[in-house]
Amino acid sequence: MPKPQATQLPAAVWRTLRCEWLWVYRGPVPQCGVWSAEIPVPAGVFFVERGEVRIRADGKEICVPRGQGFFSSPHLRRHWFAPNTSLLSVGFRSQWPDGTSLFRNALNFTASAPSLRQATRKLFASIHGPRKIVTYRQAIEATAYSAAEWAAREAAFAAWFSVWIETLHQLGVEPVSQARASRRRVDQLVAWLQSLPPDQTSPSLPPGFPIGSRRAEQLLQQQFGIGLRTFMERRRLDVARERIVADQHTLKEIAFALGFRHASHFTAWFRRHAGVSPSAYRMSGMKQAA
Repeated sequence: MPKPQATQLPAAVWRTLRCEWLWVYRGPVPQCGVWSAEIPVPAGVFFVERGEVRIRADGKEICVPRGQGFFSSPHLRRHWFAPNTSLLSVGFRSQWPDGTSLFRNALNFTASAPSLRQATRKLFASIHGPRKIVTYRQAIEATAYSAAEWAAREAAFAAWFSVWIETLHQLGVEPVSQARASRRRVDQLVAWLQSLPPDQTSPSLPPGFPIGSRRAEQLLQQQFGIGLRTFMERRRLDVARERIVADQHTLKEIAFALGFRHASHFTAWFRRHAGVSPSAYRMSGMKQAA
């Protein structure tokens, strides 16, 4: 059977795609035998080199045995590691200007993907040199680079990304392009809302914006089934989840950055929406990585 045609888009469109390479690590997971909290994860893939992983996402539980890879959607999920589990993992973001991901809804599945596994091992060697084991926490540590080192890092990840996309193509998964012209207004609105500081939950549209507040409410209701205030509150919760797990700042500093005058108000708000306190959520996220 002939291979399906890959998605073709003009170069001008591809140039707007923004990629951020977050990590490549290879080693043991920090905590086994315990389900993580529901945490936000970026796009990526991990290969189980030892042990077993279970994923709960999209209303189902997926078992990833040794020798298999798992392709992650950039959404919320929970995961569990068997004792002595060791992973080879890559995480990244690839987004269009409106904040939507290149691959949005077709991931969260397992596959052996030997060519991608080989490319991931090559990427690990390119980024980490002769080191055999690099943990998740080590892989995301802040590092300084020279211009040449940064260019080499970007090139290594880009070469790997090409194999990742080709692997998905072979598996019948294609990237999702930007929205059609009929959605340009809502995309423009969402892009502007996403650009605001996370402490703004009741923004006023700026003078000269092509639509008014009432039309903005209508567009959000039509597209997402929620109003402006709920959209911004969900955005603030998403930012809170991500910063609590990945940010090096204290919870009090994160609370202030999100617009809470008192840390106790932030704790109560987060517990109401996430079901756990920020400190418990951070502890769970720091002990779980895939």
